[in-house]
Amino acid sequence: MPRKHMITQPTSKLRTFITFVLIVRALHGETLNFNPDWRFEKSDPPGAQAIAFDDRDWKSVSTPHTFNDTDTFDDWSPAGHKGEMNQWMGRTWYRKHFVAPEDWQNKTVIIEFEAVRQLAEVYVNGVKIGSSINGFLPFAFDLSPHLKFGRENVLAVMVDNSFIKDDDYEGWHSWDKYEGGAKLPWNNPHWHPAHGGIYRNVRLHVKEPLHLTLPLYSNLGTVGTYVYAREISRAEAMIGIEPQIQNSGTSTRTFKVRSRVLNRDGATVLTLEKEVRLEPSETRIIQLSGRVRHPQLWEPQYPYLYSVDTELIEQNRVVDSDQQPLGIRWFHFDKDYGFFINDRYVKLQGWGQKSTNEWPGLGAAQPDWLHDFTLKMIRDAGGNFIRWGHTAGSPAQLKASDKYGILTLQPGVDGEKDVTGSPWEVRLASFRDVIIYYRNHPSIAIWEGGNQSVTDEHATALRAVMDQYDPHGGRAYAHRRANAVVEPYCDITISTEGSGFRPALPTVEGEYNREESPRRVWDRQTPPYLNWHASGSYDLSSEEFAINQLFQYEKIASPKHCGGANWIFSDSTSGGRVDSEVARTSGEVDAVRLPKEAYWVCKVIFTDEPDLHLIGHWNYPTGTVKDVHVVADCDEVELFLNGRSLGRLPAQTQVSEQSVLHPLLFTFPKVQYEPGELLAIGYVKGKEVARMLKRTHGPATALRITPITGPGGFLATGSDVALFDVEAVDAAGNRCLTWEGRVDFELSGPGIWRGGYNSGRIDSINHTWLNLECGINRVAVRSTLEPGTIELIARSKGLQDAAQKLEVNAFGIQNGMSRQLPVLPPQEALTPLPEPPSLEQQRAEADTANRQPSSAMFDQISYSGPTNNVAVVKVRPNGQMYSDHHQVFATIPDEWKGGECLLLPNADWNYSAVDLLQFESKQNATLYILHDTRLPKESWLEAGFERTGKQYAIGQHHWDVYQRKVSKGESVLIGSNTEDSGPKRWMMVLISVAD
Repeated sequence: MPRKHMITQPTSKLRTFITFVLIVRALHGETLNFNPDWRFEKSDPPGAQAIAFDDRDWKSVSTPHTFNDTDTFDDWSPAGHKGEMNQWMGRTWYRKHFVAPEDWQNKTVIIEFEAVRQLAEVYVNGVKIGSSINGFLPFAFDLSPHLKFGRENVLAVMVDNSFIKDDDYEGWHSWDKYEGGAKLPWNNPHWHPAHGGIYRNVRLHVKEPLHLTLPLYSNLGTVGTYVYAREISRAEAMIGIEPQIQNSGTSTRTFKVRSRVLNRDGATVLTLEKEVRLEPSETRIIQLSGRVRHPQLWEPQYPYLYSVDTELIEQNRVVDSDQQPLGIRWFHFDKDYGFFINDRYVKLQGWGQKSTNEWPGLGAAQPDWLHDFTLKMIRDAGGNFIRWGHTAGSPAQLKASDKYGILTLQPGVDGEKDVTGSPWEVRLASFRDVIIYYRNHPSIAIWEGGNQSVTDEHATALRAVMDQYDPHGGRAYAHRRANAVVEPYCDITISTEGSGFRPALPTVEGEYNREESPRRVWDRQTPPYLNWHASGSYDLSSEEFAINQLFQYEKIASPKHCGGANWIFSDSTSGGRVDSEVARTSGEVDAVRLPKEAYWVCKVIFTDEPDLHLIGHWNYPTGTVKDVHVVADCDEVELFLNGRSLGRLPAQTQVSEQSVLHPLLFTFPKVQYEPGELLAIGYVKGKEVARMLKRTHGPATALRITPITGPGGFLATGSDVALFDVEAVDAAGNRCLTWEGRVDFELSGPGIWRGGYNSGRIDSINHTWLNLECGINRVAVRSTLEPGTIELIARSKGLQDAAQKLEVNAFGIQNGMSRQLPVLPPQEALTPLPEPPSLEQQRAEADTANRQPSSAMFDQISYSGPTNNVAVVKVRPNGQMYSDHHQVFATIPDEWKGGECLLLPNADWNYSAVDLLQFESKQNATLYILHDTRLPKESWLEAGFERTGKQYAIGQHHWDVYQRKVSKGESVLIGSNTEDSGPKRWMMVLISVAD
């Protein structure tokens, strides 16, 4: 790969083997920040694990850190859902020198990594103590037997991000042929950006021999403290607290366990105590329970968090303690009436997101507050739900969801499809580890066993893990596209693109609205995009993408539907289907979290109060005539241009995507542009409830910079980030919404430039220049270990420069450690909710719409293409072949007679999806697929079906005929018709004939 451009500021010159000792004088257990001041080498030198290895020339870094931060978001996104494949991969090394103080002797010292991508091998003083391969979950090791007390120690970590690509070994279906690092199907940018490194936090836990264990089962075999609420009502709740205690000493210990439940104000509402006696080397779970009267219930609009403080007290001395979150709530998923939390009906609405949460110039390695930043944007848009796909959300992400009231669907680790052998063992162990580590988070409502169904044996094992380790959490177990095999184990099913239901199970949507659109393309009337078109499966402007949200939401709008996830929240480098962008632009915000128009439309849809969004801007060339679109949950909307009313429209009463009609969409046709003010006012029952004004801005005259930092300001941790919004503004200070010029940057002071990106340009990462898009862009600077002042200057030809100074605050680091742990912004003030009406009053009428076409052959049809239009008809001469095209069958061969045709939309002929279609066969049958002879044959077709050698012809059009026997109840998965982007061809045709 070409070497990337990099701008760095000199790091501290105090890089010698002289190490200052962090004096630890804690009376009981302590957790230390082990993020700062590692040494890193992007190669695999022999002997790098050895104590005496000379690493003085290695780069100084702090975790979270990735070595793929500057080779991401810089290449065209392959249209075939392959993800970003042109990234550096291989074996790398991290080393940390530290002194273990004398008073750590006879204590338990545990190193915890929140995650390392993908394969990690950990060494202490030259001795290998273990490894981790799953890439996404916390893991830990006991360092105690290997430490030298009062002397320098060396912790070395080999990190290998070698990954399989869809272009290798005939694609992701043949991952098992891969001979690189972690041989796992989810180790593929098809599913997750391959950002290697110690990309999340590292902590050191120093504990007395008698201590509370950590929820880190792999390697340690411990489960930590389990807290939960049962028998919940608004009058009272039973609180269960189950701390696991370990005595690793040589003597019997008698002590008291005390757990206190504290409210938001720190007042104790429940105290539980028990006397305990533990023998040497004994580990035991202690069960405590008690009742809280009139509990404050946790729910999305009122995420009230208690804390549970547990202490071990011996001879009036606190030996160890921990603190766990507690949210008192209960869930009910109903197949007829939707989702209820506590006794309140709530529609789940939000987004899916990759847990890598990747960011241009930063990759997956971000400070905790930046993960919080993303979750807060979801909450601010009215989102109350997130599905992490397809690996577990991180500790910071779950903490943010707890405090923002974002209900969470938490998976283990997965790509798609079942696995066997070693990958299955890793997957099952990871699911266990996920549940143990995260089970105290009240925001988790669903444990996802898999991104697809699995065998009965595997479903049994996965469900058993949940039942064993989270028996009192009140959560649902689910698979995406649950089939008849996994249905008995599931409490709900996870649908896709509004289909894939199980009649007996409640439904939560996992992925709707997988379309793509870049933020910079306002519409097709704004220069320079008058003739713009995307290359790939989607061709949507920002305006079209915004309107599309309304029709996509209809997939979950039924009152009986629990709701679910819009796919995805921020633009990502995994799984794109448009190759004229450097990212998958499915997000309602771009990769640096700048909102698209679709974000504001979702806010109108998701929020309860009357709201309004006037889509677009008001800065067009003279003579422009265009439709003006307003999205509002109002009875009427009136549009004014420079004070003149252009009409007052009532809400539509029907939904028609083809006719662009929707009750929330108000379209004012053929408005003649004139500079000035465009005002939209929304009314409910004749009364104004919302308004939005768009003004024509003047020419750009200057640049403006606005900094964004975490709760402690910009910290000299070596891994903190400061964001800077850079805008082009007119003389009145208004952002110039159509300005797209180049901006050059100059950074001085103790910071490392990480820049931003341009979605429609390759190689825009980490340069000292960038184009603004829609008059704005966002860049990042990473801190070093040096405090001081940085200054960022932005320049553009013809505009006044902008400059912004920012203090880099000192961070207490000694001996490569700190007592200052990463923090999130504090929870905001909460306003109690009124009690809901009775359940009988809340239940809406069940949706009677027929979600499945009537069929004797096809059941549980799940279609993921953008044209949500499938049907089933009898095969007959002159009968339909497609759901959206007039092409009909000619003569019918005898073997097809009496069969049914599953009509697919021809418009989706080159839509790329490994899961384009899934269904179950109602009978033993022969399934035929007719495939355009001009198209290359996809691997799923050649591997799963038999070529008959026959062709079906209608005039000049020819289809190759494939066949396959299917059994009653068998689930059939169909992939893309083609990945070809050439001239338009025919969609495949599916016919099923009973045997």
